[in-house]
Amino acid sequence: MVGLASNVVETFLRDGFVVTKDVFTSDELARFGAAVDSAVAVRTTDDNRSLADKSSYEQSFVQCMRLWETDPEVAPLTFHPALGSAACELLGVDAVRLWQDQALYKEPGGRITDAHQDAPFWPIGDAPLISAWIPFDGSTIDGGAMGYVPGSHRLGRLKTVELTNTTEAYDILSDPLLEGAEPVFVEAPPGSVVWHDGYTIHLANANSTDRTRRVFTVVFLADGYPRAKPWPNFPLDRAEVAVGEPMAGEGLPLAWPRAGGAIPEPPAVTGEATGPQVRT
Repeated sequence: MVGLASNVVETFLRDGFVVTKDVFTSDELARFGAAVDSAVAVRTTDDNRSLADKSSYEQSFVQCMRLWETDPEVAPLTFHPALGSAACELLGVDAVRLWQDQALYKEPGGRITDAHQDAPFWPIGDAPLISAWIPFDGSTIDGGAMGYVPGSHRLGRLKTVELTNTTEAYDILSDPLLEGAEPVFVEAPPGSVVWHDGYTIHLANANSTDRTRRVFTVVFLADGYPRAKPWPNFPLDRAEVAVGEPMAGEGLPLAWPRAGGAIPEPPAVTGEATGPQVRT
């Protein structure tokens, strides 16, 4: 794999987010986009509710998780070598595991995605975490583009969040440690990937267009780190990872490097595996 330019890595380390362009060809976008569209359609086939009838959380996006486990045509996107190798470079680690993949389809009229950090939602301690945000059609400000607070990843976790206590609203943008810093919204062309650190504060605009914002995300975790907390967490609980043990096992395969580029065999799927847990 061709490595990332030094200025890309420097921008990520400084700001906590960066755009890498021309990661996917037009043929790949068409193929992967159709695969994710099909998977989302299957997962949501029985949901005929209007946007107004959905919860506030669901009005932000249609969320379908761990598609690689149920849809073989999506797996090559989740384990695309350009993603895994870039995740390693940006985090400065030798290997990364898959934490999760998910479709985040923001419907026309969909509300904002509230500002948050990813890492504090999960019992992973300070294990390096990075998300690849892939807009199949590109992203625009009025179509639900992402916004990031530059440098916020260097502040660490601003609020400790336990998965069993995440319903309380928290305006993270008002945290005094931010000193009034505002998010920067990022438009990205088709074929690009927008990356952010697990501690970077981010949000997304509402979708004021008449088209669904079709986005797929892959979240990578640096290999070799132990589980930090006993909070209920499906990926770690399914793999029977105890506190203090390395986060690995069923459903948490190495994403990069992979000998021969082989795609891991998915585990048996349960309803909990495919259901929503927390946003990213």
